[in-house]
Amino acid sequence: MEAQSNDSTPRRKRPSLWHAPMWWANGACVLVLLLTYLAPHVNPTTWWWPALLAFVYPYQLLLHLGFVAWWLVFRRKRALLSLLAIAIGWSHIGDHFQLWGNSTPPDGVRGGVKVMSYNVRLFDLYNWSGNRVTHKAIFDQLAACDADILCLQEFFHSPDTRFFRTKDKLVGELGYTAVHDQYTHVARFQQHFGIAIFSRLPIVARGTIPFPDSWNNQCIWADVVLPDDTVRVYNAHLASYHFGNADYKFIESLDGDTQSDSLRSGGMRILKRLRKGVRQRAEEARILAEHLRQSPHPVIYCGDMNDVPMSYSYHQLRRLLCDAFTESGSGVGGTYNGRLPSLRIDHIMHGPELASWAFFTHPEQLSDHRAISCMIGRRK
Repeated sequence: MEAQSNDSTPRRKRPSLWHAPMWWANGACVLVLLLTYLAPHVNPTTWWWPALLAFVYPYQLLLHLGFVAWWLVFRRKRALLSLLAIAIGWSHIGDHFQLWGNSTPPDGVRGGVKVMSYNVRLFDLYNWSGNRVTHKAIFDQLAACDADILCLQEFFHSPDTRFFRTKDKLVGELGYTAVHDQYTHVARFQQHFGIAIFSRLPIVARGTIPFPDSWNNQCIWADVVLPDDTVRVYNAHLASYHFGNADYKFIESLDGDTQSDSLRSGGMRILKRLRKGVRQRAEEARILAEHLRQSPHPVIYCGDMNDVPMSYSYHQLRRLLCDAFTESGSGVGGTYNGRLPSLRIDHIMHGPELASWAFFTHPEQLSDHRAISCMIGRRK
């Protein structure tokens, strides 16, 4: 009788049917992330797709961490693909996430002033049933922050008695003694819409930087005298996407039941608005950066950039300035409260001669933006 074979060699496990599609999906996502890394370096007027990918960079990171976790369980060596892609753009992570902040001034910094930037959305002017409640809450927030220099975007002012008295209250009750305001639009009943810098310190010079092809956006600057120095404060509101109610409804209704014609027309409308916005901001940031280079004083920049830290516009300014969030902020610092995902599109930056600490993203949701503030002082 023939002896039975006693082969003890273990059989190789049949690979999971999920591994091949996951691997291909992982590779495709790596290519998208590599394209996203081009966003700070490619002018959107030349190629605008990387600028759009920049808005979802934080979500791309989360996706790649998911890939890493998957492959560590099933095929450890394959986790290197996403890890390598993340490592290539490692320097961008600090622009989006900070583990902990710093509430004390760095060594060698003298003095310090508190700076606040806030897009107040006209103090909720058009919410006729509740705008006075919101208006009071915003002013309570401004009083609690007690900033020495206050930069407001989408500022509203009217001397007409049918409206709340924003400018008078800031000067009369909150103690701001110097004002530089500029308005892009004046409506009936003397309604003024624009941008403003309020200061408890003297303003000795001021000016405006107009942006081409945009009646609704601008930048103003003011030379503010500190106890031991003079700084030039910029307050800017760069181009938005001008999404209307139809656009937001389209975004919110994206599901399997969306008709193909509606999906095509709505999607093309959104893409056109996105393309126009990133291109406008690239040009506005270029104009602003040129003005910054010519400043005779150390610079503080505040503003609603409407762009994320991975963007081309942001990096035009970061080549010259330090970001207060990366210096002393914590968490993700999202500032947008609208119907799109929270993104950090409001910024405080400063020249290398200055230092910042105690950066804070205020949690109040009284506008479609959160306020941000920090302390800024001169390095010795």
